[in-house]
Amino acid sequence: MTLLQAADGIVSRQAFHQFEQGHARPMRAKLQAVAERLGVPVDALVARPHDPRERALLDLHERQRWAELEQMATAVLADLNVTPRTQAIARFHLGRATVDVAPDEALNVLRLARRQLAQVGEPWLAAEARDWEAAALYLLQDPGALDAGRDALARYRMLIERDPGVEARMLEHIGSYQLQRQEIREAQASYRRALEVAGAVLNLARLANIYHGLASSCVWTGESRQALEYFELAVHLSRADHDMHGTISANLARLENDYGDLLVRIGRWERAEEMIRAALEHFSAADVEAGKTNALLSMGDLKHRQGDVAEATRWTGEAIELAERQGAIVSLAIGHQQLGELSAAQGDVERSEASFARALAILDRAGLPERSAEVRERYLRIRTAGTEQKRGS
Repeated sequence: MTLLQAADGIVSRQAFHQFEQGHARPMRAKLQAVAERLGVPVDALVARPHDPRERALLDLHERQRWAELEQMATAVLADLNVTPRTQAIARFHLGRATVDVAPDEALNVLRLARRQLAQVGEPWLAAEARDWEAAALYLLQDPGALDAGRDALARYRMLIERDPGVEARMLEHIGSYQLQRQEIREAQASYRRALEVAGAVLNLARLANIYHGLASSCVWTGESRQALEYFELAVHLSRADHDMHGTISANLARLENDYGDLLVRIGRWERAEEMIRAALEHFSAADVEAGKTNALLSMGDLKHRQGDVAEATRWTGEAIELAERQGAIVSLAIGHQQLGELSAAQGDVERSEASFARALAILDRAGLPERSAEVRERYLRIRTAGTEQKRGS
């Protein structure tokens, strides 16, 4: 059978040749079709891992057993006889396993993994490592996450054979980074493109993340009713995924908090507190602090709206302390903004202005003009309201 005969109707001749040379990988359905044409089992066409631990690492990754994955990857890296290929793959899995728990440490691990993966002929995992680098930057509230995410997607799209689920995840991540920069319409387009690319292959967790992003974008555009619908769907999907895998996901905690934040804004305070407390519990259960500051801030905002200034100040102060430890720039600025609002509510003008000034200084240094403009607008509204109150009295 010629190369053309073997490939005809399944993939291009060039792609088939790339498979033979080990420079590209077929998707499972195409591999099955090739095996049927050649009259051999699929297993006969699949290269065996050089080290059986590679398959074990992948299995833990797919089952989202992050603590076990971290432990095994660390053990593989400690093996002085490990091959460069297996070492690179283990380092990638270590970075992925720790990105939610320790994004600053995971970032360095993933950068090294990406370089090693490229050297050992694993461009697919190298592109994924770049994607998770971007995720770590996002959790660290680094504006560079968007450029890193776009670079990861560009690298992945250069490969001949791509997994739609991986490409969809990269697009979903980019949507989240665009939301962080308040590029709302662009974020919505990225989320919808993720749904299109994935087709029917998306799992519950990925669907939950996409609808979470769409809900958050609707909050920014003032479409509260649509946001509520998306949030309810996302929570349902994420909790179903949690029940299926039996593991606590930091993504579920972030979703619950963002939903709670919207409920605070529209006055559904009882349901809001239920969601925010669930988020805090899930952050603790997952032993994840990245994102927990936002839940603390949400609780502070809720207590302020309920008129409990002392409790609001306590929650906001706790958020500021955590944000300072993490270097979470945006959360730190929001915390000082909330302190400014609380001080204004108590009539302490001097402390209020100092807190707003601190928030603006943080955002200006970080190069986030949209966020700075939002804080300034909030400050002017509070100042104007205070002036009018004085005139009235």
